[in-house]
Amino acid sequence: MVLKFVNKCKIKLRDSDPAKYSHLICFEVDELFARANSILISQDQRVHFPEVFDYFSSKNPASKDMPNIVGQLNIFLDKDNVLRVKSKCSRWKDMNKYEFVPILLSKSSLLTKCIILDTHRKTSHAGLYALLSELRKQFYIPHYFSTVKRILKQCINCRRFNLKNIKLNQSPYRDIRLEPPNIPYRYSFMDHLGPYWIIWNGKKVKVWLLCITCLWSRAINLKVCLDLSMPKFLRAFQMHIHEFGMPEKFFSDKSTQIVSGTNIIKAFLSDPNTRQYLQENNIKALEFQQYYKGCKQLGSLVESCVKLVKRLIYGAIKNSVLSFVDFEFLISEVVHLVNRRPVAFKEALRDCNLNENIPAPITPEILLKGYELVSLNIIPNLQPIPMDDPSWNPNSTEQIRENYSKLRKARLKLIELYNSEFLAQLISQAIDEKSRYMPIGHKPLQVGDVVLIKEAMQKPANYPMGKVLKVQVNDLQEVTGATVMKGNRSRVDMHVESLIPLMSIREYEQNRTLQENTAEAQIPEADAVRPRRKAAIRANERNLKLAKDGLI
Repeated sequence: MVLKFVNKCKIKLRDSDPAKYSHLICFEVDELFARANSILISQDQRVHFPEVFDYFSSKNPASKDMPNIVGQLNIFLDKDNVLRVKSKCSRWKDMNKYEFVPILLSKSSLLTKCIILDTHRKTSHAGLYALLSELRKQFYIPHYFSTVKRILKQCINCRRFNLKNIKLNQSPYRDIRLEPPNIPYRYSFMDHLGPYWIIWNGKKVKVWLLCITCLWSRAINLKVCLDLSMPKFLRAFQMHIHEFGMPEKFFSDKSTQIVSGTNIIKAFLSDPNTRQYLQENNIKALEFQQYYKGCKQLGSLVESCVKLVKRLIYGAIKNSVLSFVDFEFLISEVVHLVNRRPVAFKEALRDCNLNENIPAPITPEILLKGYELVSLNIIPNLQPIPMDDPSWNPNSTEQIRENYSKLRKARLKLIELYNSEFLAQLISQAIDEKSRYMPIGHKPLQVGDVVLIKEAMQKPANYPMGKVLKVQVNDLQEVTGATVMKGNRSRVDMHVESLIPLMSIREYEQNRTLQENTAEAQIPEADAVRPRRKAAIRANERNLKLAKDGLI
């Protein structure tokens, strides 16, 4: 732009008096860009290679005074005062052709960085080797590979595609998994599943199921919800409390209806009268813990139960649409069947040499009630195919009475055996993947970092960007979750496995400090400590006074 302005001034002077200003050299518009480019490169080279220009500007340059870079790269000065690197091609002898004579650039120059990023954009964000091939046609940069690689790391578009999400080291089981209280549904997970189509008042509507699984017994309880609203969630949760009592801890994801419902429950339980009632009756306050989004392993316990329930329901109804009464009856039967699955002694049952000393498999139903219920269909014609079971004993009342008499003793034994078998099963599950415990270099997130939020069914270029406001730390002092603020000011709690670090506040502060130190070093000492003029100080004070009085 400066050359364009100067060129226009020269043209006006020459047109006004051609005889007087005939010595002025004017350029065409197409030539201005190339000339400006040469001037910028020449000025940048004078800053980073002053000893080379001093050597070429001397009248009688001696070989002993030649800088090492001149002899090593065979550098010469062209007609535009630009340093170039000679090659073995014969064309370099023609000073008007620089096709095989690259321009020398400094690896620490800001102009070099701008040229690399501009070429990178023109090549549609090509990779490292493709960009090197394109740059080598015009420029020569010492330490080419490391310089270009370092600058490419600053490209935001490439970082979206190349950076990976954060990985964590394998952490140990928490106490809630190893030693939950031996009381059904005292510690529980919950989640919604569905929807399912039913007939309600002659209309086809959707319903959902609230799946609650016990952390100790692995029992499953299902409650029907007519929609995913917060009141229907509170209704289903209250029905579960009526059936199994007040829990102590509930774990869930951050779905909208669960979060809003738990907030209402917390506000109600924080009332002074309610807290006094809980203390008088020795009832622990209900605690809700919502795990962060983006990590499927956090909710794997309840998701496995959801999978079991879905298989039973879809296998039973498939594409049929039941009435609400029939659907509720089906859900009751599903709860009955799914709680009769074995949860312990699986490894013992695989042994082909079984004997009578090996106990039967333990089910959640046995842990809940202390015995296995005798299930019998009492509705005529409900079972289309009669069951031919030779082991069926019609006199089952004696068996029930015997189970009741041994209930307390059997329950204590089952709890002890189940806990020991379940811990062994947890150990086998913890070593079923290769390289699970390989150390991972964890780079923790910090408040202020800029991250990309990895979302399903989204391309990396469309990942939303956010700023870290709060972090969560585990026992290994690793950041496992973060509260991120998106561009629309909404806040989400995400697990770090769904976050891609884009810009670190630590690196930003280091670069800013380095730039400030560099700028201070380039300012002359007289300018750095130069006092302000008295007139400028008085003018500033006068403006502040006028602004305070509201005059400006």
